[in-house]
Amino acid sequence: MVDIPINFKERQTAASSDKRPEDGMKEAELKKENLESAAEPKPADPGAAAGKPEAAEAETAAAAGPEKEPRPADAEGSGSGPAEADNTQESEIEELKKKINELEKKNQEMREQVLRVRAEADNFRKRMQKEKDDFARFAREGFIRELLPVKDNLERALAHAEEDPGSIVDGVRLTLEQFDSILKSMGVEPVESLGQPFDPSLHEAMAQVESDECEPNTVVNELQKGYTLHGRLLRPAMVAVAKAKSQEN
Repeated sequence: MVDIPINFKERQTAASSDKRPEDGMKEAELKKENLESAAEPKPADPGAAAGKPEAAEAETAAAAGPEKEPRPADAEGSGSGPAEADNTQESEIEELKKKINELEKKNQEMREQVLRVRAEADNFRKRMQKEKDDFARFAREGFIRELLPVKDNLERALAHAEEDPGSIVDGVRLTLEQFDSILKSMGVEPVESLGQPFDPSLHEAMAQVESDECEPNTVVNELQKGYTLHGRLLRPAMVAVAKAKSQEN
């Protein structure tokens, strides 16, 4: 709707009171001018325009409707945030399960290995104990086998003693030599005592005998032979030791 200025109305009221033909032409020209001036746009008021930004923004916001809150997926910038986190956790859980299964498998293998080693050690201990018992039981087997011929010779000597008593001496002598040979083969050696200085590590003094022929503490008689086994004393020799004669008053 076009606004008609106030001066145009006043002019129209004045003209209506005194109408003449000349005035009719002037009135037509004035209407034309007023219409042209009304058709021209009015200049914008800078003060009013500066004061209305907030109202314009409020009207724009009201027309646009309530602002929507951003979704979690939009806030992160991608549409797969929670899904990726769930997938990552599931993959980590699967890896942990695999590691647990591998460790359990290794643990089971180690247990079986320990059981096998323990069983082998137990069998080895039993076998060693049996061998030890057998060795202690049959350790003298060789020595007894060597002594059997000595017994056979003694039996033969006694069998011929009644027919030829003199032959028994030769038989016993031969048997003794055979027996000494057996002992020597086993590392048994007699201890030399007669004429030797008394040695308490090899001799056992049973008596003292006064003698001018031998120096004091010299073995003058052997009551029982002593023997060593591979250099270690097996039995000391029982001996009599010389001492100086006592001076008579």
